Amino acid sequence: MKITTSFFAINIMLCTVVISCKGKTQKTEVDNTKTDNVETASKKAEPMLYDLAHPQRKWRLPEELLEISGNSFIDSNHFLVIEDLTPNLYLINLKDTSATIEKKVPFKEVPSGKKFDVEDVVLVGNTAYALWSHGSIYKITDWQTKPQVKEIPTFLSKENNTEGIGYDPVTKNILIACKNNAGEEDEKKSTRGVYQFNMATDSVAETPFMLIHKKDFKALTGEKESFYPSAIAVHPVTHDIYILSTKETKCLAVFTHGGVLKNFELIDREILRQPEGMCFAPNGTLYISSEGKPGGSGFMYQFNMAK
Repeated sequence: MKITTSFFAINIMLCTVVISCKGKTQKTEVDNTKTDNVETASKKAEPMLYDLAHPQRKWRLPEELLEISGNSFIDSNHFLVIEDLTPNLYLINLKDTSATIEKKVPFKEVPSGKKFDVEDVVLVGNTAYALWSHGSIYKITDWQTKPQVKEIPTFLSKENNTEGIGYDPVTKNILIACKNNAGEEDEKKSTRGVYQFNMATDSVAETPFMLIHKKDFKALTGEKESFYPSAIAVHPVTHDIYILSTKETKCLAVFTHGGVLKNFELIDREILRQPEGMCFAPNGTLYISSEGKPGGSGFMYQFNMAK
C-alpha cells in the first residue's frame, strides 16, 4: 500500500478480528496469567489517543544519536536511549528544542569500526535491558554508578530479528517484538510474534505471548498492510499494547492487552522519517524517537494523550 504524505487515522468496524494470544509457558518459568485467552472484537474501533501528525514538542538529538533506535523514560527531561551502531547506553537531557548527552555507558566490547545491531532498551527500576537483533538481552544493573553487565542468550535469533522491548506492568514481564520470523508455522512469513521475558528467571517463554496476523490488518483497513515491528510499549493507563512498524508500511498499531487489534494509523514519513523507539511517561504521554537522514539529526517527539 502506498503511503501518501498526508496522515490519517483509520477507524472502521472490526469484523471479528482475532489475534492469537497464548499465555502458556513451555519449558521456562515465565509466569503468564493468560491461558489461551483469545479475545474477539466486533465493535467500532476506539479513536486514537494521540494525534501523530501534530507533536506537542520536538527535540533535535546530538549527531552521535543519528541512528537512535530505542528510548526509555526516566523523567520529563531525562531518557535512557541507544543507537543502532554501537553497544552504548546514553543518558540524555531534553532542553528547549535540542538534547544533550549527560552520560555514556558502554556495555559490550566490539572491534573498532564494527557495527553491533542493538535495537531497543527498557529501564526497569535501576536495571537497563538492551536488546540485540540476534535475540540476546544485555542486563545492565546499576548502570549509572557501577554497571554490571550480563549477556542473556535466548532461543530467539537473527531469523526472528528481535527489534522491540518494553515492560509490561500487568504481567511484570518484558515483551519482545520480532520483526521477522514469528517462530510459528507461516507459509507466507507474514505473521509476527511477541514473546515474554521473565526478569526473575532471565528466561523467555517458548510460546508466543501474542501473534500478529496480516489478515487482521486487511480486515480492519481493507488493504494488505505489511507490518514489521520496530518498537513495543504497554500503555501505563489503559494497558493497551502499542507497536510501531517502520519498514514498508510506517504505522502505529494498538492492541488490547488480550491481543485484539483495535486501531491502526499510518504515519507521515515527512514527520516521522524512521520511527524506531517508543515509550510512555506514567501519565500516558507518548515519546517516539526517529532516525535522521544521513548527515542530519535524529529527533525525539512528544505526543500528549487526548483528554
